[in-house]
Amino acid sequence: MGVDVGSAFETGMTPGGRGRRPLADAHPAAAAAAELDPREDFAAAYETHYRAVYRAVRGVVLDPDLAEDVTQDAFLKAYRARDRYQPTGRVEAWLCTIGVREAISRLRRTALQRRVLEATGRADRSRPAAGTAELLDNLLSALSPKARAVVVLHFLHGYRYREIAAMLRLPEGTVASRLSQALAQMRRQATGQR
Repeated sequence: MGVDVGSAFETGMTPGGRGRRPLADAHPAAAAAAELDPREDFAAAYETHYRAVYRAVRGVVLDPDLAEDVTQDAFLKAYRARDRYQPTGRVEAWLCTIGVREAISRLRRTALQRRVLEATGRADRSRPAAGTAELLDNLLSALSPKARAVVVLHFLHGYRYREIAAMLRLPEGTVASRLSQALAQMRRQATGQR
């Protein structure tokens, strides 16, 4: 059974948690978004780009509650760094970069905590049964956070390789390689191969 990674993540939560909206509607009008400057109106940047940042973070951490926490931390970091923002690209890309990096850092800390818990025999190894969303989460969870970030940024947000490379400070070839390897690994796992 194949999973279309690009269409499986269709929704994101609003800043107030009021519900979901389709991926097709996820990006605000380009003209309005281009005029936003987080140095002058951070609240508007937050309202406009929260969903996109949340979805990028959610795709990396795979846990909606953790994604909300990480997204809030990312916006706090962005707020503190707003005076250093350089309007050379899209505000959304700047915010997603902060969010994805924060998500990867949080997962590293969580993995360390999990290893400590497993070493002491206190880790909970139970996993819920898999439906469609859970299947996608399971497929993504087999990837490293860095590989997940590339998959999510490319398929969920539609960023090009060069944009992802700039966001994650990687060579463009590394982005292409990680994406190819991640998709192959997800396909093998989806079909039960190793």
